[in-house]
Amino acid sequence: MKNLSIDIESFSDVDLSKGGVYKYSESPNFDILLFGYAMDGGEVQVVDLASGEEIPPEVIAALVDDTVIKWAFNSQFERVCLSVWLRRNYPQDFCSYSIAADTVRGYLDPSAWRCTMVWSAYMGLPLSLERVGAVLGLEDQKLKEGKDLIRYFCMPCKSTKANSGRTRNLPEHDQEKWKRFSNYNRRDVEVEIAIQKKLTKTPVPDFVWDEYHLDQEINDRGIALDMTFVKQAIAIDQLSREKLTIQMQALTNLDNPNSVQQMKSWLADKGLETDTLGKKAVTEMLKTAPDQLAEVLSLRQQLAKSSVKKYQAMHHAVCEDSRVRGTFQFCGANRTGRWAGRLIQLQNLPQNHIPDLEQARALVRSGNEDALSMLYHSVPEVLSELIRTAFIPRDGMKFIVADFSAIEARVLSWLAGESWRMDVFADNGDIYCATASKMFHCNVVKHGENSELRQKGKQAELACIAEGQLVLTNDGLVPIEKILIDHKLWDGEKWVSHEGVVFKGEREVITYDGLTATADHLVWVEGQSQPIQFGIAAASGAHLIQTGDCGTAIRLGEDYFIRETMEQKNESLLCADPVYRLRKHSVAVVLQFKKREIERMSKLFSAKADSVLVGSKTCGSKTTMRKSKRWRLSQLRCERNKIRFYKCYRSRSLFNKNIWLATKRARNRPDQQRSGLCTRQSSFCDTFGKQPKQKVYGAQPFFSGILALCKKCGRSQIIGRIKQGRNNPGSRNSSIRKKKKLEIDQRKARLYDIRNAGSHHRFTVSGKLVHNCGYGGSVGALKAMGALELGMKEEELKPLVDAWRQANPNIVRFWWAVDRAVKICIKQKIPTETHGIYFSYQSGFLFITLPSGRKLAYVKPRIGENRFGGESVTYEGVGGTKKWERIESYGPKFVENIVQAISRDILAEAMTRLRYCFIVAHVHDEIIIEADMRMSLLAICKQMAKTPFWAKGLLLHAEGYECSFYKKD
Repeated sequence: MKNLSIDIESFSDVDLSKGGVYKYSESPNFDILLFGYAMDGGEVQVVDLASGEEIPPEVIAALVDDTVIKWAFNSQFERVCLSVWLRRNYPQDFCSYSIAADTVRGYLDPSAWRCTMVWSAYMGLPLSLERVGAVLGLEDQKLKEGKDLIRYFCMPCKSTKANSGRTRNLPEHDQEKWKRFSNYNRRDVEVEIAIQKKLTKTPVPDFVWDEYHLDQEINDRGIALDMTFVKQAIAIDQLSREKLTIQMQALTNLDNPNSVQQMKSWLADKGLETDTLGKKAVTEMLKTAPDQLAEVLSLRQQLAKSSVKKYQAMHHAVCEDSRVRGTFQFCGANRTGRWAGRLIQLQNLPQNHIPDLEQARALVRSGNEDALSMLYHSVPEVLSELIRTAFIPRDGMKFIVADFSAIEARVLSWLAGESWRMDVFADNGDIYCATASKMFHCNVVKHGENSELRQKGKQAELACIAEGQLVLTNDGLVPIEKILIDHKLWDGEKWVSHEGVVFKGEREVITYDGLTATADHLVWVEGQSQPIQFGIAAASGAHLIQTGDCGTAIRLGEDYFIRETMEQKNESLLCADPVYRLRKHSVAVVLQFKKREIERMSKLFSAKADSVLVGSKTCGSKTTMRKSKRWRLSQLRCERNKIRFYKCYRSRSLFNKNIWLATKRARNRPDQQRSGLCTRQSSFCDTFGKQPKQKVYGAQPFFSGILALCKKCGRSQIIGRIKQGRNNPGSRNSSIRKKKKLEIDQRKARLYDIRNAGSHHRFTVSGKLVHNCGYGGSVGALKAMGALELGMKEEELKPLVDAWRQANPNIVRFWWAVDRAVKICIKQKIPTETHGIYFSYQSGFLFITLPSGRKLAYVKPRIGENRFGGESVTYEGVGGTKKWERIESYGPKFVENIVQAISRDILAEAMTRLRYCFIVAHVHDEIIIEADMRMSLLAICKQMAKTPFWAKGLLLHAEGYECSFYKKD
């Protein structure tokens, strides 16, 4: 026998979800009910232990034989349960192993075990046997009623008169159910074997199994808890909650101040309405609430402190020897292979900031709640910060806590080849200070010069254009949402490639100078070498640099005089001055033409679909009057289709007095006559209705429209809306008026952006040069990492992201090199490579091979159109809803997975080197060792900082500290 596939069904009076398998199996009432097995993939047998059957001797021998590989789905459960069961029933045959001489508990050697769940996680599949079977098409082999059967036979039942007062259901209580339960056990083994056969083409590497065995050793060893401290913390928490509840009742007169509904109603009666009483909402309300309400909200916040529940979790999971086990799940994050926390969740412990930590801990351990209340503002807050201190070493030992310094930042810099960052790491510098210095062009020193900028550098380190806007491409003008990867874009100097369109949600936009975008989008303006925010450009009346003209590319640096002929032609169409062309600056002369009224225009000139007609805001001198290649504007022959141009001195030419006056101080240019004819009223087809008459005092209305087909008559029409302009922007209220105009032009729109448009990261939209900002984590990532909670303002985030990207161009290129490699691999089903990362497609999986040799797997990847109309990569996995679904991804997200996965591999390699140093826990990039007093912290850090052979050139650094109880140094 070489392989033994196993599945067991067992009973215990300990709640498995709260206590874990180690506490579950050490209960005196624990027992194994059914033992299903198959030798070398043969026929599945079920041993009914609950009915008196016995496991065959050769199977018992195989269980303790380390040369026989045992397979199970979540094999930790079978291995630990069988260890306890064998120790009780076959003490003479049970061969326990020990990790170290002073280990007091023995479990079957994990090196002889393999886990089908780990294999599934390695392949990006779910961590549930039933769900894996469903994904692989094996659902018909798994009985759906298993959960009900487990609840009936494997858990205590409630004592009632109907069941004669029993607290446990045995086989004789329902023979039919027991038969189905036995069949269910058999099917579990069959499904496990079927999963192995399905995944045979992509086996788990041996070194990954070695890491799994090390993980099991650490879980078997566990970490000690100071149970005196834990019990006192629970008692103090209960007493503190009672006091807080009494105070709340006195202030609110509520029966149950813990009730969310009652509290919301009470606050509403006091004039403070809220939809939620979540932590963030209460924190915001505390900033402005009056004193009485602030006191109630503060008490509410203390009562809602959930982190103290971890003391209860410790109490539920601790074993008889005061150690808690099974707190880590190997490959719990199946996209990256990182460990996940279980039971107490060591990966998610509150930090400690109390300066007198040891004194506060001593007060809790002694049960002195009065002293705690007197010395500290919030007892629940103190208990929360002391959670880490519940973990202690054994008597006569110490904790050595060592962790990697900025591991993910180092890995990312190494992969992308960002040399300046590597230099910082080589000098053991502070990457956050260096990043802030690079971003803000000043010297930043931690706790020193410009130290306030370090947090912004740290946040950035950890970290649009409206729908319908026309982008200048080599195929003409294309709406931004319809840009294809094959389109070339004009960046003001040359036609450049890009890496696709990304949808950015729906937000407020403004319209200025013919461009509609968000106020924080970066644009280029005259007189500036760097792009500025669009809102700033609009508010200051800056002239946006023009690199496109109705489908014609304009090169940066070219003068606008090349279109002087077209400008004169446009002027002559509506100008009665016979000597206009003899005047060099005729359009700069105010009121020089005779007034007239044009009652009817029988036919308009032909124009392209994107041409700017009379009445729009765009400069007439930028309009190319050439024959349309796509469609022709129909003649206006209906009576109601007449266009009226009322008497107005501005109706005689394209001259715009407002802009001329505003720009005269700077310089005159022929292209600055931007406004079309003003009209007080325009009458069109009844479909659009008539605009109401308006009295004109200081402001004159003008009509901004676009071409469309009338739904009633089928003819081309102009549709739009009345906007307000000012005749005299140079007056003393001009800034107020400009602001008002911006507010009027604001609206919400669906937003898009283009990723990585050429080496300069810019493209032409609506004739203007804009930056391709807004990707790769951006503002949303900063918010998710708590930037706002750290005191940063919303308006600071976008410039922060842009500054970080400008300081790290190689990392940005790495993002989109990965994005491109992934898409080519999926589209063409061929291997690709970039920056030492390999991508391949096999059997419906996308594999990303890391430098370590480990692979990341993405199930059923494909290229398609996402729900917002852009190109995206999608794959199947467990998403934010905790359900199996299709997930969207792109370059920066894949890079995040890659960086986290490599950081995890480095940690695993360090743990392997320190395997015999009695590792009791690991948290993120930190290792906790229970060491004797002679062990050297420096030696541990030196071993951790060794660069793996597969990561040549990567600079690692580890630091640590010693302590008598766990804490965050």
